[in-house]
Amino acid sequence: MAYELEETIKDTLNCLEENIFYIEQDFHISWMNSSGKKLIEMMKTYLNIDSAEDILGLHIRSFHKSSFQEELMKKGEFPIDMQIVLFNRFVARLIVKELIVQNQKRGYLLTWKDITEREQERERTKEMLNELATPILQTIANHTLLVPLIGELTLERLETLTTKLLKECLNNGADYVILDFSGVTTITDPELGHEIQKLTDTIKLLGADVLYCGFPKEMVKNMVSLGLHTNQLSFASFRNAIRHVVSELQK
Repeated sequence: MAYELEETIKDTLNCLEENIFYIEQDFHISWMNSSGKKLIEMMKTYLNIDSAEDILGLHIRSFHKSSFQEELMKKGEFPIDMQIVLFNRFVARLIVKELIVQNQKRGYLLTWKDITEREQERERTKEMLNELATPILQTIANHTLLVPLIGELTLERLETLTTKLLKECLNNGADYVILDFSGVTTITDPELGHEIQKLTDTIKLLGADVLYCGFPKEMVKNMVSLGLHTNQLSFASFRNAIRHVVSELQK
């Protein structure tokens, strides 16, 4: 027979601003405090329920298809602290502790921290930093863009750069694009070489020539091993690259 929370425990949990759920030992939801009820009311559409009380009696797997949380609870290493995405919409930090009453395990108390807004803000900040980390600059040479790559070069950053750079090429009628690798500190993903080549080929389809410059000597071997095999002109420095562009424009 399932354990029924005492009224004094319920009163205490109702005073908390945290979203608290009592889970029975068979992993069904038996009770929630007032804050938890407000949270469920907010997402009842995603749960296909009419009111928050309708989740009572449901298995915890009703919230997400994965059995990972249930397996952790069976394993018995408490407290459990995990972060999951629900319904591809909400980000939740779940903290699960055993409920021990009179030295007997009666079930579990689950604290649900809704961190959706925090994660969305973190993603926006990340996108902004990616934008700042991949500037596209005009140079002294007409219709020539400089892309100084700085820090760790990742597929995510390269994807952001590709979208931004293609737009700038069209807006500025670029004839030359100089990719400056002198500020790159790390490049380890084996797909990066191929992606850089794809970016180069796409820019050329828009009518612009691509020049590479600034490969640190210690990175050249690594770049080749990662698959960056190209016939593009490569220069030791941006100064040499821009001199080449100016001489070509003067012909």
